[in-house]
Amino acid sequence: MLPDWLLLISIAMIVYTWIGYPVILTVLAALRRRRVDASHAGPTALVSIIVPVHNEQNTIVRKIEDCLALDYPRDKIEIIIVSDNSADRTQELVSGYCAQDSRIRWIASDHRAGKSGVQNLAASHARGDLFFFTDASTTTSRGVLRKMIERFDDLAVGLVTATVLFGDPGDAIEKGQGAYWRYELLLRSLESDLGTLATGSGQALLVRRELFRPLPACYGDDCIMPLDVRLQGYRVVQDRDAVVFDTMPHSIEGELRARVRMTARNWAGTLSRPKILDPFRFPFTALGLVSHKLLRWLTPFFLGMVLTSSVWRAVEGRAVILLWLQAGFYFSAFVGWEFARKQRAAGVFGYAFSFCLANIGFLLGMIKAFRNQKIVAY
Repeated sequence: MLPDWLLLISIAMIVYTWIGYPVILTVLAALRRRRVDASHAGPTALVSIIVPVHNEQNTIVRKIEDCLALDYPRDKIEIIIVSDNSADRTQELVSGYCAQDSRIRWIASDHRAGKSGVQNLAASHARGDLFFFTDASTTTSRGVLRKMIERFDDLAVGLVTATVLFGDPGDAIEKGQGAYWRYELLLRSLESDLGTLATGSGQALLVRRELFRPLPACYGDDCIMPLDVRLQGYRVVQDRDAVVFDTMPHSIEGELRARVRMTARNWAGTLSRPKILDPFRFPFTALGLVSHKLLRWLTPFFLGMVLTSSVWRAVEGRAVILLWLQAGFYFSAFVGWEFARKQRAAGVFGYAFSFCLANIGFLLGMIKAFRNQKIVAY
């Protein structure tokens, strides 16, 4: 049986990670006002828009048109479509645009290099003062680039990440994850306000050229790029007003696979930059990474310890209420799963299901990370 102190620590870690830390951030953000050292670079910067692709014939035309429609001076943009050994009609479609507009360039890897590999390839050929990394499946609003660039008026800012909004086809997974994602965006916005943010959204990342470092193939750009910027002493900003749109997996299995992949890659990616966890050099960023990321990914282990300990104590006639509370919560998640499986709106049950689905993904992702399984995913 788990000792009482381990049960209490597990409960405390869960409460702190999911409730206590957001409350602390909210209070600190309300008390702090940041001074801005302005450079007023404005729209004079040349921007290299980098779009990695692998067999994107169904989305690439819309993506190029999306980039061309951005509200930014024509002569200050270059668009680099970089292919991870695409074997469909992607190159043919892009070539038509290249022939009509010299700002659009096609670069191809002759082997599967992974997303990070082709992003590095594109960056080595890019001419811009700023690199704007975006995905082929991402739709941007016209003013997103200009809004993000305005944040670089603050000389302390090294990377800006947009606010990602997901489509809502109406199923229970997306509704539940919509609440989860709103929670995630809240944490990122508060950390951004405090200057401690060290993560981003790979759908739209804008970084100063001189701060970009080649990306390891086995880690995601949304994890490593912000960490590298923070290590160089610059801030990472979550821009609430710069909005881009993406879609979520439309199945339970798809959402679970995405969560497993992101957890395994980002856990390993974060630990690959141990200096960022130095409490003497980056005290608040280190606290944020531990509280926001590492402890969240460890939540399924804390949940398991609480459940196991509660069962043993209930057999002895103790902690019965705690066990019933957990049983009620997991039963709600089961009901939510039933609704989601039948593609019906789950209502309040969807939140319990979403939480449990995320933690199953965390658990499987952590197992992969502990086994040192490398995931080089596009």
